[in-house]
Amino acid sequence: MTDAVPPARPRTRAPRTSPERRRAQIVEAAIAVFGRQGYRQGSLKAVADEVGLTIQGLLHYFPTKEQLLLTTLEQRNALTRAKLDEAIAAEGALGACRFVLRRNRDDPGFMRLFVTLAAEATDPEHPAHEYFLRRYEIIHAQLAQQLRAEAARGRIAAGVDPAAAATALVALMDGLQLQALHRPAMDLLDAFEQATRHLRAEP
Repeated sequence: MTDAVPPARPRTRAPRTSPERRRAQIVEAAIAVFGRQGYRQGSLKAVADEVGLTIQGLLHYFPTKEQLLLTTLEQRNALTRAKLDEAIAAEGALGACRFVLRRNRDDPGFMRLFVTLAAEATDPEHPAHEYFLRRYEIIHAQLAQQLRAEAARGRIAAGVDPAAAATALVALMDGLQLQALHRPAMDLLDAFEQATRHLRAEP
């Protein structure tokens, strides 16, 4: 008597990843790779490997490395724009700064990407050079405008120059994030609070 051969089970296909989900995965991988290695040293192959794609598969979603970088930066800005506006409305300029620092502290991969690219992009030939120029111009203008409005309402210490304070705040935030990457035990938000006490009006 021969052994009965059980019928073969029908193969089930793994659910396909939607294009939107795949693009999001690639962006997250780019944040990790470019954050660790910088834009120039970080390769498309390393990004593709992070999500289990070939380079050709990755290029189907992002035809160039430059496009991937800029999309990564712009998407991050879009995701936080509404919440940043809420922080400004509720807590003013200093509250908005705290929001950004808290967000980046909680996402060290992106904080590393930002610090690395901000330094790299000082080179006029870097693909993110114009992005960072525009970003810093906008941030300085918005902070100065907000501080000027708060000073008029008595929420900022008397004698504070809004334009100079805006420049100092941007420099402080960038410097604290760099230090936090080198010194993970540092309390980023407490350091910011201590450094900005002089800007607050006495109650």
